[in-house]
Amino acid sequence: MKIALPKILFAICVTVFAFFPLTDTDIWWHLASARDFLENGLATDDPFCWTASKSPWINVHLYFQLALYGVEHFAGTFGLVALKALLWGLVAFLWILPVKRKILPVHFALLFAFAFLFRYAFECRPILLSMLFLGIFWNLLPQLEKRISAKWILSTVVLIAVEWIWVRMQGLFPLGFVLAFCAIAFSFQDLSLSGKVGNGIFFVLLLLTPLAHTQGVLLWLYPLELLNRLVGGNASSQIFSQQIAENRAPTTLLAQGENQAAMIALLVGIFISAFTILRHRHLAKPFQIAWLVIGMFLAATAERNLTLFFFPFASIVLSHSGELLSLRSALEKNLSVSKKMFSTSLQIFTVLGFAFVVGTFVRSLPAYFENGSFKTISAERLPSGAVEFMRSNPQSVSSRLFNDDRSGGYIEWKLPGVKTFADGRFILKDSTFLANYLKFSEKPEEFFSFADSLSIQRVLLPVRYIPLWIPLAKALEQNPEWTCVYQDSVYAVWDHHRILVMDALTSDYHEKIAVLDIRDSSVHVLASGNDILHPDLWKNK
Repeated sequence: MKIALPKILFAICVTVFAFFPLTDTDIWWHLASARDFLENGLATDDPFCWTASKSPWINVHLYFQLALYGVEHFAGTFGLVALKALLWGLVAFLWILPVKRKILPVHFALLFAFAFLFRYAFECRPILLSMLFLGIFWNLLPQLEKRISAKWILSTVVLIAVEWIWVRMQGLFPLGFVLAFCAIAFSFQDLSLSGKVGNGIFFVLLLLTPLAHTQGVLLWLYPLELLNRLVGGNASSQIFSQQIAENRAPTTLLAQGENQAAMIALLVGIFISAFTILRHRHLAKPFQIAWLVIGMFLAATAERNLTLFFFPFASIVLSHSGELLSLRSALEKNLSVSKKMFSTSLQIFTVLGFAFVVGTFVRSLPAYFENGSFKTISAERLPSGAVEFMRSNPQSVSSRLFNDDRSGGYIEWKLPGVKTFADGRFILKDSTFLANYLKFSEKPEEFFSFADSLSIQRVLLPVRYIPLWIPLAKALEQNPEWTCVYQDSVYAVWDHHRILVMDALTSDYHEKIAVLDIRDSSVHVLASGNDILHPDLWKNK
């Protein structure tokens, strides 16, 4: 019980830290995708954006989306928050479950502090399921090092079943292949002939699991695009890795002054991991150390991989490390620090650390509430008011919308009939699209000719919390051809001041057509019926 209690407490702490409003804006296009699947079947082309997307669309997140949709349908957004928190707690428990030795209070305090600093990463995203599945692999793979038995067979069956589900949960499913390969490779020499054959057959079956799905070959190849994004193999992936915030390296974010406390903690964790591995101050299996090294590399490459590092770090370094004993010996030898003094100092440090983290966390809690009620959605990240305005004031059939990627998914979920310019699925876009999209934030004056060429007559952009789009928002305000028709503290909507509104599909009904001029938040009918054909109306317009 003394060994199990810290593990349970750690899982509870992670659950509590993960119980915060939905902040990841991708969740909305995931929900829209699930609805589209249930209504129209598996889509092979992008059903949401009017801009060009790569085809076919390989929706590797389908099972994740259907699970979200079911929870949201029956329990609303509060159900999504609760499920997210519980699953992250389960992830924490699975990763630390194999620890056999006693977890010291100071180790637990460090775990507690790191979990607090990294809590913003405990979002409702597909990576949550990937960490859950990796945790199952983490616990069952040691069975492959033993002789073939009922436990061995059960473990392999469970792992293949988990991998099959994982393939339609997130594109990171090859990490299961990698972790299994490390476990088999490091123990291969010590296995009996039957064990080598059995593990070989298991690994081949594991590799073939994507082929058991519809689009199996395409699913198997999909992660290559993710790897390409990671290493920056082409122009599109270079833009993605350098310009999209969560894909930047922690050193880059630190240099730019973003999320500094968490980035410092991440870099310290990577350093501690490297030092511990080099000093062999651990009791972990070789495949676990190999996985920690992979996690270190991924986390050093992009902030979005933080959780891939944190949980093996917690399991191996903070729970197995013998560095405290080495530190005590060094202090006793060089500074004449007694064992009692070292122990007392450690206790004081642990108590102060706990107190600081708990105090800081409690002070942050009011941000999760509004008018005495828990907020299930981070409203400052969503264009909720703007979307309601767009619902009441729809665009004409022929006009198009320009929006930022964070709002795209929410529009797709709330206004299923509206096609968006972009959402969070940048993997479907090429380098030209990404370059143009980001260029408008740096050179907003180039947006207007682009909008004219593509019949963009409505723009929805954030005006406060996302600095990237402030220059374009200001340019729209200063352009006399665009009028702000809606604005709140978070988002604004601009319409081009001249919109051709068509209520009929053929010229036989031209009497139902009107040309409207929208300026200064008022609408003027310039012409209607046969008058819209008069050439003077269109001079210099």
